[in-house]
Amino acid sequence: MTAPGRMREVAQNIDAFGQHLFQIFGQGTAPGFTYTIGNADRGLPELLLIGDFPSRIAAGLLNELGAKMREDGKPLATGLIDIGWSIPVKIRRTGPLARTRYTIQVNRYLGHDCYSVLQVMVCDENGRYPGDPGCDHRYDVDRP
Repeated sequence: MTAPGRMREVAQNIDAFGQHLFQIFGQGTAPGFTYTIGNADRGLPELLLIGDFPSRIAAGLLNELGAKMREDGKPLATGLIDIGWSIPVKIRRTGPLARTRYTIQVNRYLGHDCYSVLQVMVCDENGRYPGDPGCDHRYDVDRP
C-alpha cells in the first residue's frame, strides 16, 4: 500500500472507531510495541504499549483505554489504574524519545511531532513495571 493510501486507511479508522492502531513486532532483542493514532486530533495523548503482546491483548487494552479517554475528554490519570482486567495497568507520561522511536506514523499523519504520549504499562511476572528496579530496561522509554 502506498503512503497516501495508508494514511487514508488510518483516517477512515479514526473516523469509524476514534483511533487507529499500529503494531510493530519485535526483532532480535528489541521488543514489539503497539500505539494509537487519532487521539491527538482531539487534544488527547496517544497511547503506547511496549512488549510482545498478542495482537488481541494489545488492541483490546489500547482500544478500551482510548475509548475511555475520549469519552472522558481528558488524558488518563498517571499511576496505577484498574480497568477490570486481571491485573491493573500503570500509566505514565513519556518524553520526546517516544515520539521519535515509537510513534513515527503519528508524526506522519499529523505532519508534526507536537503531541503527547502516555505509556501504558503492564507488570512483569514479578509485579514490576517499567521504571521499577529490576524491570527489563527494553520495555522502558524516557520520561520528561
